[in-house]
Amino acid sequence: MAPWVWLAALLCGSQAVVLPPPWADVRRNPCAAHPRGWLMLYWPADGKCYTIYKKGHPCPETQELSPGRWGGRTVAECKCPPGTAQLPHTTTCHKLFERGPCRPGEYFAPVEESFNKRGERQGMCVRPQQCADETLLYWPADGRCYYRMTQGPCYPGALLDAGEDGLANCTCSVDSPNYWAADGGCYAHYSRGPCEKGQLFLPGPKCGCETHLPQYHNGTNACYELDTIGPCPKGHLFSISEVTSQGSKAECKCKSFHARASDGACYRLYTRGPCATDEMIARGGRCTKVPCARGRLYVPERRRCYRPGTPEPCPAGEVVAFDFEARPALDGLSHNGVCACGSGACTRREVEACSSRRWTVPYGGVCHILHTQGPCPEGAWLVRDQNRAKCQCRPGTIPPDCSLKS
Repeated sequence: MAPWVWLAALLCGSQAVVLPPPWADVRRNPCAAHPRGWLMLYWPADGKCYTIYKKGHPCPETQELSPGRWGGRTVAECKCPPGTAQLPHTTTCHKLFERGPCRPGEYFAPVEESFNKRGERQGMCVRPQQCADETLLYWPADGRCYYRMTQGPCYPGALLDAGEDGLANCTCSVDSPNYWAADGGCYAHYSRGPCEKGQLFLPGPKCGCETHLPQYHNGTNACYELDTIGPCPKGHLFSISEVTSQGSKAECKCKSFHARASDGACYRLYTRGPCATDEMIARGGRCTKVPCARGRLYVPERRRCYRPGTPEPCPAGEVVAFDFEARPALDGLSHNGVCACGSGACTRREVEACSSRRWTVPYGGVCHILHTQGPCPEGAWLVRDQNRAKCQCRPGTIPPDCSLKS
């Protein structure tokens, strides 16, 4: 769908009334009077009309022409397209979560508060977070660690590995031992990969199932990828149960934070599961009456109910929140209350991370980009003064009110 098709549809009975974008109004955009002018914006520098969301002239090569607001008028602005950002005081847009303009071992990350008055999408260079060990790689786009040479966050047919710059990337080459010539993809060994159900992608490469493998399931005489549902009932995972000197075998086990009910399936704790309307499934797989009134969450460690957003009984800086790991569409409504970041300790951790990055500095308990207006008055910007940040008049302005030179 084209970027400008965000048009609001107001349902009036059985008919939908589609509202035009604000720049289709000739009073706000002179180009609106032209044929297909609602797709164009006026560029004052040369008095011409240009198509919106098109990269290049009259904008810098990597930026696109976008509608902006100035008072009550719609104006043309050059912005970085979605998925890209720019360093402060530059006009070149770089892809986010890649190396871009950064040094080896760093990636270009978005800065959340970078959507300033001019609508600029700004980024900064940061180093990836450390994972638990070298078998894992950090994926900046979602902030998680994944095992090397597995699909991880990659598209099917690609594997996660470290590139020459040390950053994680999705790769597949014909000389890889994981390459499958039939479809040109790469797959992790002992995963299902391109194979039929009940078979695994084995070194060779080949599709098959061997009885000595821990992934072999006696009941179906087939092999299944570990830590998937495999041949198991709902709520289970096909996982290694025990490792012995004779080898190991996988079996069907309840997922973490699940309990096996009387029907043989496993359900997420403190959801309804197979229980009655006013009940939830508790540890041991038994159905118990929901202990909380409407609008309250059950905190198992305290065996009490709390209103969401309250600090008790959580650590400093955290509040009671809904269980974000529960999936209502699959698990049903969860009554489980968890502690999540609210303010205080969580904010302090964010500010500490901000201090260690280039281009950012904490000010007033919030992370800001250096040399942008941020919380400063008009005409001033944030600068680093030893280990602190302060507002200072921009070059070309006159202290103390940072007014423009005449």
